[in-house]
Amino acid sequence: MGFLFYTEDKNKTKEGHTMTLHTILTPEWIHDAKLMAAENPRLEGFVPSEGGENPRILLLGEAPGDQEVKIGRPFMGPSGKELDRWLASLGLTREDIYITGVVNSRPFSIGKSGRKSDRRPNQAEVKKSAPMFDWELAHFPNVLLVPMGNASLQRLLGNKAKIGDLHGQLLESPIQKYNPETNSFEFTQEKYRIFPLYHPSYSKRFKNMKAIVDADSQRLKQLLAKQSNGR
Repeated sequence: MGFLFYTEDKNKTKEGHTMTLHTILTPEWIHDAKLMAAENPRLEGFVPSEGGENPRILLLGEAPGDQEVKIGRPFMGPSGKELDRWLASLGLTREDIYITGVVNSRPFSIGKSGRKSDRRPNQAEVKKSAPMFDWELAHFPNVLLVPMGNASLQRLLGNKAKIGDLHGQLLESPIQKYNPETNSFEFTQEKYRIFPLYHPSYSKRFKNMKAIVDADSQRLKQLLAKQSNGR
């Protein structure tokens, strides 16, 4: 695809297969992202994006949580197990995808008990992270974008886009790109293929949504099968 991978991590599956996962982020991007987190008292850590060298889908999340920041990789702990189960249902592994997020550090708030809890990144944090996010997407111009939840969907399509309206549909649309000169988002001329989904863990928290989440996953599986067959 004409770009370099700067770091790699190897992870064994239950079957003993060794997956080689990489990040496309350069040392300069990583330095800037860590600096952004260090300067913001409501952000912590840095989790680089990662995936296979030739991903079939670009999985877009919101931001890392506590487990991801501790380990330094996306989708770890319970959410990681849920992701791996979901990928297996699609016939995929982490080598077949590339994972990034709207923000690559953990946004948190501190409650009355003094404990940290995850929160959604605010607009200033989204804009600060936007140049790196846009740079990553530019390296995968023909890869299917799969935003998981409203945060990543709205980063692509604007605040009027709702996952409840667009989940499980194949969209072809311009996406938002950050313009530092105006400190605002502008839509691209190019159209991208987008398949919005609820987060795989959504049906665990809302049992009545399981049939919808499963149906969306089946549609994605069928779409990927058509791509493999060149249709």
